[in-house]
Amino acid sequence: MKVIGLTGAPGCGKSTVLKIFVELGWKAVDADAVCAELHADPHSGIHRKLAAIWGNEVIASDGTTNKKVLADIVFSRETERRHLEAVLHPFIDRRIQELFRACGEEANVMFDVPLLFECSWNTRTEKTVAVWAPPDLQMERLLARSWSREHALFRIQSQIPAEKKLELADYGLINNSSIDRLKQQCIRLNRCLNS
Repeated sequence: MKVIGLTGAPGCGKSTVLKIFVELGWKAVDADAVCAELHADPHSGIHRKLAAIWGNEVIASDGTTNKKVLADIVFSRETERRHLEAVLHPFIDRRIQELFRACGEEANVMFDVPLLFECSWNTRTEKTVAVWAPPDLQMERLLARSWSREHALFRIQSQIPAEKKLELADYGLINNSSIDRLKQQCIRLNRCLNS
């Protein structure tokens, strides 16, 4: 199995790159999707731990995570975000290992992780790829998600800057133009990763 770590700051286009690589025949393991799955499953095991830290107001009436309440807490204070990561990461790790096994031993896997370097997930990958976009375009994309400028800035600042991710990665993709240009870069990178 070949596992390539994919990362990028919010609004840089990492999800688009993941879709392109899936079209090119790669398997995808998406850490954000795993996290969403854990929050949406009342039997995942995380909710008791979340309630123990922040109280029952972070749990919705159906037993899932009240994501708005939790987001208001953790995306306003760095220490709270770290508490959340400490709860979630062991659960995410177990699920990701299951997904890797399900991909099969011969698979090429694109492992999409926003906090690839911040949480040392890169140690599980053969190579790493960072997607970069100019800050003004990054912000424009985040505001188009109906995020407030304050929320977008906090999310950006809660990660290593996009430029630093580009520096740390083995390969970089520059997403400052059209999807077609990004796709051409992905096709070239795909050839490189498979050579």
